[in-house]
Amino acid sequence: MALSQLQCLDENHVNPRTNESKPEFLYCEDQRLALETLLRDGREAFLKYLESRALRGFLSDPELETLCALAEPYEPDSELLAEKPEESDPPLSLHYWPDLSDTSIPEMDLGWPDSVAYRGVTRTTVYCQPPIDGQAHIKEVVRRMIAHAQKVIAVVMDVFTDVDIFRDLLDVGFKKRIPVYILLEHTALPHFLSMCQRANMHTGHLKHLRIRSSGGSEFYTRASTRVRGRLGHRFMFIDGDKAVSGSYRTMPK
Repeated sequence: MALSQLQCLDENHVNPRTNESKPEFLYCEDQRLALETLLRDGREAFLKYLESRALRGFLSDPELETLCALAEPYEPDSELLAEKPEESDPPLSLHYWPDLSDTSIPEMDLGWPDSVAYRGVTRTTVYCQPPIDGQAHIKEVVRRMIAHAQKVIAVVMDVFTDVDIFRDLLDVGFKKRIPVYILLEHTALPHFLSMCQRANMHTGHLKHLRIRSSGGSEFYTRASTRVRGRLGHRFMFIDGDKAVSGSYRTMPK
């Protein structure tokens, strides 16, 4: 639980008085109520609330559109009262099933290298898209790092649709038996699965591959509305001592 949430549980805690002109200002109660109004009643009601409270607009147009698009009714009982599988269904195997298993999700079951020893001075290289004179293309840099991996590869992506890079990951896991972990944003899974169909995968690729999906933080309002955040990170770890972070695009937006 976050420190701010723990402080709310303390009956003797008093928040320091502050305002928008001070660097330590994060938000105020009126802004929180305005956000609940937006999620419950829509954008017009949100703007009227700002006007009635003499608040300046603290959310940009893209933020307003994103929040309205992500808002959904929160019904906790619907998940608990989900229909049970029919008794006539065939018995399940003993493998891990995310929705039906009593055991927790296996963590790094393929292994992770020790990184206790000193590995030299940290160096950083910046690559541009399109590349400047003398630099390699960003995609080429990523593919070379994957090809030279020796111990482990871990990828965290919001949207993963590059079939060439995915094929490189499959080949490294299958041919060199290097563990490959991939963590994806759950709302982008359909695009990832579509790419998997184009990658000509076979069962051998799955032996050293682990894929999980996740999302961002969740926000709940008093009106039983939930906003599910999205995973926005993009980075890759190689062998525990190399990393690449950022994004590139070969097609215009």
